Amino acid sequence: EKLIRRLKEKRGKGRNEWAVEAMWNSFIASFIFDHDSIASLLRELNRNSQLRIICGFQPHIYSVLTDKKDEYGKRISESRYKLAPTASAYTNFLNNLKECEQELREMFDTLVKYMYENLNGFGEIMAADGKAIQSYAGKISKKNSGNKGERDADWCRKEYTITKPNGEKVVKTKKWFGFRLHLLSDATYELPVDYEVTKASNSELKETEKLLDNIKEKYPEKLEKCRYFLADKGYDSTELIEWLTTEGISPVIDIRNMWQGDETKQFKDTNIVYNYKGKVYYITDSGKEIELLYKGYDKSRDSQRYGFHPKYDDKRIFRIPLKTDPRIFTKVARNSKKWKRLYKKRTSIERVNGRIDRDFQFEKHTIRGLKKMKMFLTVTFIIQLTLAKAKIESGITNGLARYTA
Repeated sequence: EKLIRRLKEKRGKGRNEWAVEAMWNSFIASFIFDHDSIASLLRELNRNSQLRIICGFQPHIYSVLTDKKDEYGKRISESRYKLAPTASAYTNFLNNLKECEQELREMFDTLVKYMYENLNGFGEIMAADGKAIQSYAGKISKKNSGNKGERDADWCRKEYTITKPNGEKVVKTKKWFGFRLHLLSDATYELPVDYEVTKASNSELKETEKLLDNIKEKYPEKLEKCRYFLADKGYDSTELIEWLTTEGISPVIDIRNMWQGDETKQFKDTNIVYNYKGKVYYITDSGKEIELLYKGYDKSRDSQRYGFHPKYDDKRIFRIPLKTDPRIFTKVARNSKKWKRLYKKRTSIERVNGRIDRDFQFEKHTIRGLKKMKMFLTVTFIIQLTLAKAKIESGITNGLARYTA
């Protein structure tokens, strides 16, 4: 209701052929029925009377002069129908909707709050990721290109390493012109928790830190519910890990090899050494290297406990404080089964990103400009959460992220 009122205010005393409510309903329909452009939606509205009725459009009668003339030589006018909005009318509506960022954001936040209140464990396991979204334009537009130009996007080049089945590492490069979605989602239900949209070159790590700071300031109860934070090695940062730990959140973040040359480091003046992946070894007097088993987290000493495999018949326990290296030694040990089990859940946010491309047609969109991109993504998340809300109210709690009503 706030959004509709705001849109009516934005329209002002302009032409009111098409009701704002009907325009908003049709915009939602463009997502639901897989239209990759407004032109495609308008063609559908012109040929589909049922969709027009559902959205609330009423046909308009208007007169046009024909080439026919009456007995006095005057041109005869005929009545014709407008069944659906014109492209220019819809462009005006979208331009007004772009200016309703606050109202759209409030809708999103209200729906997220509903998830926290009605889904058991929602927000306990949070995942972070960045998503590349290309602009419909291929470069920055010239100054005289009008409203259709692209002036917000920029270029980004990202390198990442993949490991082939034979163990060979290959470095791949991804380059795009456009924007980047910075997303926090619930890893259990695969629904969005918070997001930001920026130029492509903005850092995933820095923008995620801003999102977390904003949550702490405005919605501290969300951080109180969060127990684990999942992310890939692009988020491997001592500052972020320490911030999460201070907030009582266990970071489950893949690690980069920042060591120069050394394969292992010695723990104080002991026979214990460890590598950057968190594996811990005991070096015998003869120089033999024995990998120690993780024995759990010692809360009283804020340290990890390691011991020998039973076959060595040695019951000694070694404690390594997390402060030794917060990146390597976290509350959930990197070499534990629990860490691997939790990290696998990080793929949930990749599925969320995949649905944005596949179900909401962002692989072949026609969007230019940061404001418009942010508006389209906000509505995307509103629809995802609304479909989930409808399922919850029907008693369904499984498959909430699936693109079905």
